[in-house]
Amino acid sequence: MKKLISAILLFALAVPVFAQETQEPRWTVRASAGYIPSVPTLVSIFGAVAVAIGLSEDDSQDLDMIIPPYFGVDAMYNFNSRWSAGISTGYTGCVWNMVDKETRAVESSSFITFVPFNAVGRFNYLNKPVVKLYGSLEAGVLLSFGDKLALTPNVQLNPIGVEYGNKFFGMAELGVGMNYLGGRLGVGYRF
Repeated sequence: MKKLISAILLFALAVPVFAQETQEPRWTVRASAGYIPSVPTLVSIFGAVAVAIGLSEDDSQDLDMIIPPYFGVDAMYNFNSRWSAGISTGYTGCVWNMVDKETRAVESSSFITFVPFNAVGRFNYLNKPVVKLYGSLEAGVLLSFGDKLALTPNVQLNPIGVEYGNKFFGMAELGVGMNYLGGRLGVGYRF
């Protein structure tokens, strides 16, 4: 009987611990990738097409383009269940190789790399424990490295985004802007 009374007393003392409200994670870190080229990459592709048209007179060379996907990393602080703000950076670019038509040997290469640095604001339309629907706006600068360094204003609008999961989650976004066009997929972690 003493053991039963002791167990009931211990349970009664422990009830406030179980009744405490759990605190929502404050920080979110995400890594994502999207293969649809960004606006600057598309502009550089059009420049490469102009070079290729100029090469059409020279039958000994071809132009090969390599376009890696857009990679991004975000860190955001959640002020409450609706609003978040943070920073975002990423990488995209392209490489043009002038190759010999017969031997396929690379005769010369040119590249351009884009690295965005943005402030991010985000609003959650729906904030459930497992699913979040949101929209975000990013603004900052886009560094481009090639023959010389250039700074360009950078804006990215992502009207539709979905995160699925609790602490560790998957994400998908649809957006338009200087970072990427179309969609990107990724993973993230909240702490």
